[in-house]
Amino acid sequence: MTVTMIVAGALFALGALAAAARLVRGPTPIDRAVALDVLLAIVVGVIVLLAAVYASTTTLVIAVVVALLGFVGSAGLAVLLQRERS
Repeated sequence: MTVTMIVAGALFALGALAAAARLVRGPTPIDRAVALDVLLAIVVGVIVLLAAVYASTTTLVIAVVVALLGFVGSAGLAVLLQRERS
């Protein structure tokens, strides 16, 4: 199981690097917003991975709260970007 956790952590790190590159290089604000959403999904995945490593149910509650806050933030950003385009 440890090898699986290490591989998952490495894949999360690669995904985070790719999303960070898109965040920096994104030609449009929508590209940057999507990169932020991907980074948030990776953060939630890492929190869930840590919950599995430490066998903690409290950490799963934290992951759900972070995901809900990210969803609300993404929805707000989408409304803001829609107003900018109009």
